[in-house]
Amino acid sequence: MKVKEIVSKSGFAETVKILERSVDENGLKVISIIDAQANLKKIGIEGGGNKILEVFNPKLAKEVFDNDLRAGIVPPLRIYIYEEGNRTHVSVQSAVELFSQYNGLEELAARVDTMLDSVVNSVR
Repeated sequence: MKVKEIVSKSGFAETVKILERSVDENGLKVISIIDAQANLKKIGIEGGGNKILEVFNPKLAKEVFDNDLRAGIVPPLRIYIYEEGNRTHVSVQSAVELFSQYNGLEELAARVDTMLDSVVNSVR
């Protein structure tokens, strides 16, 4: 699976804020936030920042459903933000690859990859 990963120019908390704003500016919506760092604390494990932004857009979802209902398993897409070695990393999977096994979604997937690239690049 192709994954794009970059190192943010900002710290963890600022990177998350920038990404959340950029998601909206690029026509996507944050559907949910998974705070893995907080979940690990619940079982006594301390660690660096670790969050997943699940993102998509209802209008895009309708396009997915209209083309191939089976592809409904793919969205929302995830942006993974984590701290390692005093650096904040951001990674995202390729929408083109995730949607590749479904019918009629090549153009939509390419558009979504362009949106995600812009989001991720906002923290460079």
